[in-house]
Amino acid sequence: MDRSQPRTALLLIGVAAACGAATASRPPPPPAGVPSELQGVVALPNRDSAMLTVPAIAGAADYRAFALPATQTTAADGRETVTGTTIFCAGLEQHNAPATAQPLPARLIDVSGLTGPADVVVEAVDRLCPFPGTIAADHHDLDVTIGEVEAGAEGVFSLFTEAEVIAKYGALIVNGQGPAAKPAQPHPQDPPVVLARTTLHVTPLGNGAPPVATFFDDFSDAADQPVYVKDEPAAPPLHDTQNGQLWQNKKWSIYSYGAHHVDTGAGVIVDDTFKPFIARGQLQLVLADWEQDIFASAIAYPKKLVHPSATSYVHVTFEVPTNATGRRYWQIQLCGADTAGNTMDASGELKGDIIQTAFFFDLDGLDPSAQGWNCFQIFVRDGWPVTLPPDDAYPQSDLRVMVNLPGKLGADVRTSVVNVSPPQLQLQYPGETGIGPPGWYRQQVNGALTKPILDDKMTIAARVHYDLWLRRDRAVLFVDGEQRLCNDFPSVALTMPEAALGFGQVLYHSAAERQGFVTDYWLRTGQLYYLTDAPFVDARGWDNLGFEENVASPPGFDARACYVYAP
Repeated sequence: MDRSQPRTALLLIGVAAACGAATASRPPPPPAGVPSELQGVVALPNRDSAMLTVPAIAGAADYRAFALPATQTTAADGRETVTGTTIFCAGLEQHNAPATAQPLPARLIDVSGLTGPADVVVEAVDRLCPFPGTIAADHHDLDVTIGEVEAGAEGVFSLFTEAEVIAKYGALIVNGQGPAAKPAQPHPQDPPVVLARTTLHVTPLGNGAPPVATFFDDFSDAADQPVYVKDEPAAPPLHDTQNGQLWQNKKWSIYSYGAHHVDTGAGVIVDDTFKPFIARGQLQLVLADWEQDIFASAIAYPKKLVHPSATSYVHVTFEVPTNATGRRYWQIQLCGADTAGNTMDASGELKGDIIQTAFFFDLDGLDPSAQGWNCFQIFVRDGWPVTLPPDDAYPQSDLRVMVNLPGKLGADVRTSVVNVSPPQLQLQYPGETGIGPPGWYRQQVNGALTKPILDDKMTIAARVHYDLWLRRDRAVLFVDGEQRLCNDFPSVALTMPEAALGFGQVLYHSAAERQGFVTDYWLRTGQLYYLTDAPFVDARGWDNLGFEENVASPPGFDARACYVYAP
């Protein structure tokens, strides 16, 4: 139960209007004729993918790309149907702010799953790619009955397999965002008119030598699918979140807690929607919170431990879409027992219970380790509901860095949390206190304010590349190759001799999130995709995950930007 929301039937005032923002009037149809040449597309190759940046085209509602061979059929009215391939779409910009009258198309297309050089068609189109439903490993039907959701969003919605999407649309559609009349439902086929087109020859970098030495996975082995191992036993009462499962493959142990499921009432889970799978060269984690009401989490741990150092760094690298709210986001954590050998067994299974709980980030929150291990956590959230100087813009994202002190059990169970992030929001308002909890939004370096920490990375499908350098007393984060954070915490330096490194995501009480988007003092109706397409599911593709130990600080590191936490 969400302790911030009473369990009563509440109306979502204005949600219909908010959802309607995603289907604002389309631009006028283009002149009849052959599409113009789409010039200025930039392709950034990755190991088995390429990130395409497309120019703004007048009248374009979306941009899409697909590799040849494909079948392209143009009807008499100029609308083009593409089959026999995978269509990757840019979708719309997402914002933790009020929706604009005319949503803007994003201009990044993440083309993944490339097995070699490919000819890729890139098109500007006059309407959004249709939302095909959330793609999962298996088909599931979920019933939304919670009274906090308005009647128009109640009822059954489905998770679909890739094969089901292909059967319906003739192609696999990735990141289609054109909403149906009812939230969470797939949109009918809706072939667009192509405004401009080009074809690029794209050569991925290949799945050769890994960029980090100790552990790395680019998920190029689609045969090594995670398999169900067992249901997780009940954890200590404060960490019990309804259900848990463990999945494993050769390299990973993947845990879920609080995922949507059907329980017989005897503690036997007969249908759990959570099933991690590898597709298009990524680890796909699809998370639906149980009955849209509790804290659900999914986190993947390499079967290799991390060993923090006081003098050198652990370099962690990962790629994941970033768009975040206050109730769904990615997180990275390191948790370890205070004695070597007590964190993970030979099979890669944790020797303790690491379960994220509601309000874990508050000063009276719980250590995710039920055994009270030392933990480090970094995670992105949704900014703040007031504008900040000097540009009077809404902070649409913030990043928090936390340490959980070891051994805080019994009477001290709610005293482990130390938020070591800078109290920036208070600093923006001299003399004010209690404006908001510490978090990274923007900082001052040599008297100049830097750019907002992640506001320019609010992506649904396009992955953002992160590099985290972690010392026992310092965290440095680079985002797409640019330093955006340095956080020192010498007074609460990490003490564990070893740690399990977790890459994961949470979805917390999605029905309450839906209400929160239309709260009058903080409208976040710019979260179009979460309002109309995936209100009750968080689906993210993770790629190029790894770490190396005993390395120097990153090239180009600027220590002048480091914030030093002092209690």
